[in-house]
Amino acid sequence: MRRRSFVTLAWALLWLVVLDIAVNIALPYPRDPKDLNPGALQLYFDYGRSMEGRLRRGTRPDPAETAPITLSGWYEPLEAVERPAKPGSTEVTIYGMSHAVRLADALHKVSPNYRVRSVGAPGASTNWSYGAFLRDKDSGHGRAVVLAIMSSTLPMIVSPTPMDWNTSFAMPYTADRFIVAGQELKRIPPPYESFEGYTRALYDPALWKAALAQFSRTDPFFDPLLVRGTWLDNSTVVRLLRRAWSQQRDRTWRTKVLTAQGYDPQSEPVRVANAIVADFARQARARGLVPVIYVVDSFGYGDQLYRALADTLARDDIPYIATHDYVDPMDPRGYLPDSHFTDDNDLRLARELAKVLDGQLRK
Repeated sequence: MRRRSFVTLAWALLWLVVLDIAVNIALPYPRDPKDLNPGALQLYFDYGRSMEGRLRRGTRPDPAETAPITLSGWYEPLEAVERPAKPGSTEVTIYGMSHAVRLADALHKVSPNYRVRSVGAPGASTNWSYGAFLRDKDSGHGRAVVLAIMSSTLPMIVSPTPMDWNTSFAMPYTADRFIVAGQELKRIPPPYESFEGYTRALYDPALWKAALAQFSRTDPFFDPLLVRGTWLDNSTVVRLLRRAWSQQRDRTWRTKVLTAQGYDPQSEPVRVANAIVADFARQARARGLVPVIYVVDSFGYGDQLYRALADTLARDDIPYIATHDYVDPMDPRGYLPDSHFTDDNDLRLARELAKVLDGQLRK
């Protein structure tokens, strides 16, 4: 009986190895980092590759040859999208993720009063956005600034790089890490802030080791199993298992901080979010700018993000627009499949933002 079980197990393992190798041969991932259209099955079986492995495959020192996603989101140089000027208009800058950029596009369409700039990064968490505001030397040319914060990425506000938490896309850009110490918000700059600094570190073992060591110390999302590349990246089975682990880990993180049922006011992400909102308003006012917070309620999260920030918004008299007031966060019809609001809802939210700005700038 034992011998039969052993033989069965040996055959099962043999076929597992054969299938593992066969998938790699039949569905090879494109070697060209600028190939943006791998097949659905190629993507599926590659998702669990280590972040380091994916970044090394997709990065080239020459910006003309590297994967386009490796060029996005860098603080240096800080890139702003400036929409066409309008006669007599007032400049407003919006900082955040793609939802914020869509709001900027919509505001440009609905209001003749505003010349809209946007400073964004794909999937940007609010620590990135606030770091961008602090570095934006051109914000003072306008009269108002808008900082976006979103339910689904609130837990990631404590992460200095999406390469540690966004396991779906290999995005190497970095962000400031903010820590609440007593009544003070402290800022830890990332080990590199530009594409050139990133590639210099990636191709220098000592610099890369030092960068990963800093991420390990400062980022609760850093997981060597998901980040570090090894020969196991060549195994389809290992990639699938790693992918499953990353999804389970992210679900656990999110439910500890913010869900449709409630939020933990003592969690670090909630405390950091409130500190950033308050400090953003203080810094903006010190520059002579009107601060506005754009509270983006992701589908399925209810109004919990607004509730997590409400006391700070009221205490510091910070203008805001919370999307749950206009788009039901529990109704999928208000959202696109990619998580953005529908075009009509973006326009509606932009009109509400214009009302807030109009009122604030008349004071």
